[in-house]
Amino acid sequence: MAFRYPDDVPVLASGEVTLRAHRQQDLDAIVEQARDVEMVRYTTVPRPYGRDDAHDFLQRAASEWEKGTPTSRRGWAITTSAAGEQPRFRGTVDYRPTGVGTATIGFGLHPAARGAGLMGRAVSLVLDYAFTHDDIEVMHWQAVVGNWASRKTVWKLGFRLEGTVRKLLVQPGSAHDGWIATLHRDDPRRPCEPWPT
Repeated sequence: MAFRYPDDVPVLASGEVTLRAHRQQDLDAIVEQARDVEMVRYTTVPRPYGRDDAHDFLQRAASEWEKGTPTSRRGWAITTSAAGEQPRFRGTVDYRPTGVGTATIGFGLHPAARGAGLMGRAVSLVLDYAFTHDDIEVMHWQAVVGNWASRKTVWKLGFRLEGTVRKLLVQPGSAHDGWIATLHRDDPRRPCEPWPT
């Protein structure tokens, strides 16, 4: 049976947080998010980031779901809605399966949505889906050293920091030292080690 995008993308929800397929109406907010100084600093977004880049991102998101292979990226738009309001795009979250029981998670929030614990709830929904529906046994996380907001998100969810690797993460024009952490599907979803002082 053919996969229909966006209709067949699983919708994941908890409280006011809903993860759904990306839509064309997200485009302007995606551009705003990708131009944010923190996104430029810690991710591989094109520089400068324009509407064509956002169109390409939306097409790749659809294509990955439609391929439906064991190694296709699973990506969602993060949305929230208050009572009586239309859901608003807040960011993106995805994971990239290897096909052998592991995957790497990635995420980013629109600057207007940061600081409220939203990403932790979104990542938790994705972990539930990956461990239950995709037979992922271990989820990996990587981030440029210094990206404390990302590290705190996964720390709260029980990821164990495995170490720092020199020049692990390549960004346009440079390579940066990177943190690596992991979460086994049977691990408790709470911090497993003290937060670094």
